Amino acid sequence: MKAHVIKVNHLLEIEMENDSEKEYIPSRLEEISGDYWHISMPMRKGIYITMRVGQKIRIVLRYKKTMFAASTVIAARRRGHIPVLIVNKPQDLVAINQKRTYVRLSVAIPVGFRLLLPGGEKGELVEGVTGDISAGGMLLFSTQEMEKEQKIEIEIKLPDSESIFCQAHVVRVLDKATKEGTHNKYAVEYDDINEGQRDRIFRFIFDKQREWLRKGVTE
Repeated sequence: MKAHVIKVNHLLEIEMENDSEKEYIPSRLEEISGDYWHISMPMRKGIYITMRVGQKIRIVLRYKKTMFAASTVIAARRRGHIPVLIVNKPQDLVAINQKRTYVRLSVAIPVGFRLLLPGGEKGELVEGVTGDISAGGMLLFSTQEMEKEQKIEIEIKLPDSESIFCQAHVVRVLDKATKEGTHNKYAVEYDDINEGQRDRIFRFIFDKQREWLRKGVTE
């Protein structure tokens, strides 16, 4: 696919190596000028990630339900209200299909969920809250007792937006409640979330990072 179909404000991800694992950091196409894309400087935990002029980077984005990627080079950096990386405009974007590790945002979001039980039955509605969230899963705090691989039907109550409904499962039990008033702690991964829903979480993380930056708040 030719890159010229991508317009300003399109959400992107920048592929980063993090402890020998690839991580995808939210960014956005802020401006197009001639042969260059101006993309917002990536952040992790409220701090801009240092990237140098001449560094090769890989950009990943979604277009019409398909994931595409392209490699490019940082030509310059520009400070301002929105710091940007000025990169060589890719000529072509190549379709990809790969599992991604998403950047996590430490934020408390209300969550409602039901256990999916054998025989297709569902448990009672239980309330929980996120310890962090990404476009691939969340850290979930709840009084509900669950084991690894437990499947759940979940409602993510994003602020100022419609809730996201999907199925998920417990990938790890991180901590068990030991006394009254404490919560169990679970690592949860989404199962049937669609890319539109994933983009909404991705955009929420992107916008929240910039909101905190304006207020001088870090995670």
